[in-house]
Amino acid sequence: MPELPEVETIVRQLNKEIRGLKVKKVWFDWPKLFKGKTGPQKFKKIIKNKKILGIRREGKNILIDLNDGLTCLMHLKLTGRILVGDSEFVQKDSYVHFKLELSNKKILALSDLRKFAKIILEKTEEVKTLKEIKELGPNPLASNFTLEIFNEFLDRKKNGKIKEVLMNQNIISGIGNIYANEILWEAKVNPFKDVKALTFKERGEIYKAIKKILLKAVEYNGSTIADEMYKDTKGKPGKYGKMLRVYQREKEKCFRCNAEIKRIVQKGRSTFYCPQCQK
Repeated sequence: MPELPEVETIVRQLNKEIRGLKVKKVWFDWPKLFKGKTGPQKFKKIIKNKKILGIRREGKNILIDLNDGLTCLMHLKLTGRILVGDSEFVQKDSYVHFKLELSNKKILALSDLRKFAKIILEKTEEVKTLKEIKELGPNPLASNFTLEIFNEFLDRKKNGKIKEVLMNQNIISGIGNIYANEILWEAKVNPFKDVKALTFKERGEIYKAIKKILLKAVEYNGSTIADEMYKDTKGKPGKYGKMLRVYQREKEKCFRCNAEIKRIVQKGRSTFYCPQCQK
């Protein structure tokens, strides 16, 4: 599933490529993509000729703001991709289920191998009341995401394991399995440690690692890993995947201490860590 750096990359690219354009035509072949109060046919009618004012991110959600006070929310789920290009480029992807033809004749397309992605059309002023948005924790890249705020939200899950808590979207929005592993390796904290057992120093190191890892991943356009499911709007892989320190590196040597990276399944998710650095 695309996480904060991947979604942030897509949002930044979309703002460069489609902001200011109008929607001329809508196509889809999977009506179940559409959730919320607006069904597929009504969506098709309402969105035509709407101008794209800007694109923003809330957690892992892409929000496309339109004129007339409307916003289109897209969540890519496990295998969703956003593509922008001409018809020939888009047609190369066999899993495109939604297309917006834009006023410059380019196409914004949603591709999804497993068909778990979703689209919601809502009034902009009501977006914050959607269940996908209203319970999200703070944005870790926001300037007001301070150590104090981080500690406040951590304390809401004192009995949880730190890796699970980092991935809880109600505590911090946008962090998934890839970056939770990387953040805790960077901070030298064991992923199975209870939040209540963390020292003040460890909390500080995790906080610093969150900022460092996520910002670096955004700089390199996110992570494309072994399954190659994530690509940016031009179909290019994220370069941060080659810089991952523990994720999917089971039995390889730790970059820091040369110990063997371990993998343990934790509540259905693979956790990668160094038993030497992250005691």
